[in-house]
Amino acid sequence: MSKAWRQLVFWWVMGVAVSWYAIVGAVTVAYQIFSSEPVTLSIGIGLTVISLIGLSRAAKRGSAWGLIPSTVITIALILGLVVDATLLGLGMTIPGFY
Repeated sequence: MSKAWRQLVFWWVMGVAVSWYAIVGAVTVAYQIFSSEPVTLSIGIGLTVISLIGLSRAAKRGSAWGLIPSTVITIALILGLVVDATLLGLGMTIPGFY
């Protein structure tokens, strides 16, 4: 397994984990640990952006066959980013939203 392929697989795994955290974990699992909604949502946004950057850089060096999983994971990451940013924005503008 080449170095480019290992990096791509690493970012696939990270992308799946981070997208799960951003969509589901920020309001369930992580909220029980931090108990501060803005903190968990901000962590989700930060991790999602880092994963998107890492995945895009690794996908450039990967093979053409790696493009399909990379695209699916990128869509999931963008969905997680939109969910977290929307919840964070609503919580900051509407009093008592959290």
